[in-house]
Amino acid sequence: MILIAIFFVILFALAIAFAWLADNPGTVTVQWPWLDTEVQISLLQAVIGLASIVAVVMAAWWIISGILKSPQTFGRWRKGRRRDKGYAALSKGLVAAGAGNAPLARKLSKESGKLLEYEPLVAMLDAQTALLEGRREDARGQFESMLDNEETKLLGLRGLYVEAEKEKASEAAAHFAKQAIDHAPGTPWAAQAVLKSQSLEGDWEGAIRTLDNNRASGLYERPEYSRKRAVVLTGLAIKEENSDPEMAKTHALAAHKLAPDLVPAAVLAAQICTRMGDTRKAAKVLETTWKRAPHPEIAAAYTHIHAGDAATDRLKRARSLASKNAGSTEGKFAIATAAADAAEWDVARDAMEGVLADNPSERAFLLMADIEEGQHGDRGRVREWLARAVGSPRDAAWTADGVVSKSWAPCSPITGQLDTFEWKNPAEQLGSVEAIDYSKLANQPLPEPEPVLEQDEIINEPSRPSAADAVAAGLATASVASHDRNADEKIATPQSAEDHSEEEDKSSDSVADPVSTVGEGSSTEETADESTEPDLAASNGGKAKSASPFTNTNFDEDSDGVIDHRPDDPGIADDQADKHKATFF
Repeated sequence: MILIAIFFVILFALAIAFAWLADNPGTVTVQWPWLDTEVQISLLQAVIGLASIVAVVMAAWWIISGILKSPQTFGRWRKGRRRDKGYAALSKGLVAAGAGNAPLARKLSKESGKLLEYEPLVAMLDAQTALLEGRREDARGQFESMLDNEETKLLGLRGLYVEAEKEKASEAAAHFAKQAIDHAPGTPWAAQAVLKSQSLEGDWEGAIRTLDNNRASGLYERPEYSRKRAVVLTGLAIKEENSDPEMAKTHALAAHKLAPDLVPAAVLAAQICTRMGDTRKAAKVLETTWKRAPHPEIAAAYTHIHAGDAATDRLKRARSLASKNAGSTEGKFAIATAAADAAEWDVARDAMEGVLADNPSERAFLLMADIEEGQHGDRGRVREWLARAVGSPRDAAWTADGVVSKSWAPCSPITGQLDTFEWKNPAEQLGSVEAIDYSKLANQPLPEPEPVLEQDEIINEPSRPSAADAVAAGLATASVASHDRNADEKIATPQSAEDHSEEEDKSSDSVADPVSTVGEGSSTEETADESTEPDLAASNGGKAKSASPFTNTNFDEDSDGVIDHRPDDPGIADDQADKHKATFF
């Protein structure tokens, strides 16, 4: 708009000038002495003629200069055309590399390399193509060539860092990350990489400096920075706990102040304060974190805050802690645990009702087994609770990147990332839980379990079928006498080696091979039917007697009511089936 206005102003000025010349006529006399000629023209004609001469001279000069500069002009045009074609090939090559088309990317990489001599992105395309084709050495060479150019140095360091990470070369990756930080301090990936390296090495002082630099460069917001700094300070306090307790206490309390919900920081600060005699400060720290995040480690530290306290005193402290976060499952669990230690079984059962209703987990069933054993000593009921614990969901644990740890750590042992450990159920143990109201089971009688042999009473025997099936099929059977729940269980005493040898000699001619197969029409079965049972009965006064093929030991029926049969024994008589079936399991 301004240019149009200027044009009209100039045009208006020329119009005024020509109008003035028209209103003021005059003559211009030109004398040519060497021609002895004098020419007179009007002023207007002279001005027009002068302007025409200037225009002709300018046009001639433009034509002549264009002819003289034509080689340079043609060179610039040709160079620009090559550059345009090169950038077009480079653009298509980067797209092909991103799409995973290695052959096309390689073709376009060569084309762009010929057309563009000093373009840094050509080296990037070459490196990406080499990575697609699995030529990692060539790719690293391209990344290293980028380090010579200030514009591409950061790009080359990034490529070398990624390759070092893929090859699990931690030291090389940390080296490239530190170079990137020196070149460009505000680079996010380099800052994260340096922090990860320092965490894995346990260099918590260096990690704090890196965090402060990242915060100054605007990489972290205030809440994220505070959380990470609290985690690093906790790691530093763990490192200093034994060598410098005073500094460890300072760092742990600082971490607790930055992140009051960080359970490990609170527990560590409380433990150090307790060790140094400041139990009041320890209790305050634990109570603050308990209100935000109830945790079993906090409950354990709080109830044992005074060394040498009686069990009843620990129960009082557990009740006090639970009241500060009413309704929490961990509070009920803390009361139940302390009550069990104090032999307050009714209190423990009442607390476990809420635990079983909220979180029927392995830990809850195991504690119920302890309560049952301590209060009644009923081993059957204890086994029932232990059986429920086996199939119950596992309790929460410190988990990070699939790794389950007994204790918390500031960083992941796999990736080195800060604050990755979480208190949760391990992923491989998650599953659906049967909808059972376990809270009603805490104070109700449990069903009587089947008699179970003690560990030292177990005989290495095969699993037995039912007596009816054994009689019908002619397979081997075994029966176990009923055991009194209120008396100690005993196993039959094996006979001496001499008795066993004598018995084996007596029955060697009459008992079939124990590994022989039993089938329809088998000669072994016919032999057993005809000779085995009478011979065995005769050798024991009418009572069946045989050697166990698994223990190589003979047992009498009168010894403990236990009879073992060889696998090829045809079974028992029909008139004795009911008697043996009553004691079989």
